[in-house]
Amino acid sequence: MYEYVYETIYTGGGFFLDNSSQEHRKIIASYAAKGWRFGGFVPSKFTSNGGIKELDLVFEREV
Repeated sequence: MYEYVYETIYTGGGFFLDNSSQEHRKIIASYAAKGWRFGGFVPSKFTSNGGIKELDLVFEREV
């Protein structure tokens, strides 16, 4: 059995994204240090032209 947590990331949804902060890597490393495994991501909000505005990073661990 597994438990899951979700961390929402705001991407902005523009045509050109500046991901130079690499905040997602810091978040993934932080959860990994606490025993969570990165499971993937789920887009949760979109712009009117189909860009991803927000996404949820999914983490899991055995219970």
